[in-house]
Amino acid sequence: MSSMRHEQESVGILESRPSSPSSAAGASMMAKTPTFEYYGFVVYLVSLTTFAVYLLWAYLPDPVLEAAGITYYPERYWALAMPAWWMSAVAAIFLFNMAANMYHTPLLNSINNITDSQSLLPSEMNCADRFFCDEVGGIPPIGDLPISLVNMCLYQ
Repeated sequence: MSSMRHEQESVGILESRPSSPSSAAGASMMAKTPTFEYYGFVVYLVSLTTFAVYLLWAYLPDPVLEAAGITYYPERYWALAMPAWWMSAVAAIFLFNMAANMYHTPLLNSINNITDSQSLLPSEMNCADRFFCDEVGGIPPIGDLPISLVNMCLYQ
């Protein structure tokens, strides 16, 4: 009796499994609605249409726009001013970000750059200087390097 139940359970398990891994992946992919692709395509179309309207407004003369029934639009000054303002704002954001990072970086002799008791420093500085700087392509032992040694190897 127990062997009959065991065979029925194993048959049920095998029937619920997909026949191949690719069919399982295909079934799970078919169940999802690709909404992100639709949103991306709509954003693409809207941005392309907006850019086309911008170019038409910037380059068509006033009589052509008025003949098309468009009588209320900004001055042509803004056709050049807005892109210039946006590019200046992006450049200012990048410069501000770099300046903030430089401001918040601790100095080389700051207390924030010290090592703790778990650091593995080279035992003899003169030997470490020769090994790390002179041997090109050598693999140093694993350990922490003091900032003075790194600066000496980089800038001498």
